[in-house]
Amino acid sequence: MTGRYTFGDTDLAAERLALVAEIFDPISRDFLDGAVPAGADLALDLGCGPGFTTRLLAEVGGARRTVGLDRSAHFVELARERHGSDRVGFAVHDVTAVPLPGAPADVVHARLLLAHLPDPRGLVDRWRAQLRPGGVLVLDEIESMTTPPGPLRRYEDLVVALVAAEGGTMCAGPLLAGPGGLGGRCPEVDVDAGRAARMYGMNLATWRHEARRRGLAVDAELDRLAADLADLAEHPTDDVVHWVLRQIAVTAG
Repeated sequence: MTGRYTFGDTDLAAERLALVAEIFDPISRDFLDGAVPAGADLALDLGCGPGFTTRLLAEVGGARRTVGLDRSAHFVELARERHGSDRVGFAVHDVTAVPLPGAPADVVHARLLLAHLPDPRGLVDRWRAQLRPGGVLVLDEIESMTTPPGPLRRYEDLVVALVAAEGGTMCAGPLLAGPGGLGGRCPEVDVDAGRAARMYGMNLATWRHEARRRGLAVDAELDRLAADLADLAEHPTDDVVHWVLRQIAVTAG
């Protein structure tokens, strides 16, 4: 795997992903409910992290077996402790490498993963090849972000640059839906400034050393941004971060 998960696999990163689940699970649940076929034997959740998306996929899809895959042994251990059951399992695996464990599958799912990996369209083709005939590949990615001026926008400008420096594209949705693309739908999510600042502050604590190493910011800038995000989380304004998602369901032939 040539890409690196920008937001890390620490306990703090797992806490941040719990907040991501709180924000995005309702809209993901609605999408999965209409996209995942009933009676599936095997569903694979790629880049499962500490297991929140795997739990959701198992709840909505009801597959006989749902397996979350992640290259982080720490995240997989956390996922097993929190969400493992007779129907839900987890395994360490680099999801850019095929065959995927257990394939062919009835469902292959990934949320906010392709942004961190090079060649998203090529990966989509490889993942589709891991499906049984009639199986479905289900993807959630960011189409666009609109952020008010201030620390939230300063953070997003910096993280977009960092993800790009590591070979990814923060808004991967347009890459999937471009000419000859996969279509999909584009629901919108508004996140209040306080929750956005809290989530961004946890991210910044995880990757600030990498931003400094790559010359994207100096310590004084990062310290100021961390302080401003903490203040906004404690004293939120009425501002919102507006996300547009790209949700795609592709059936294998």
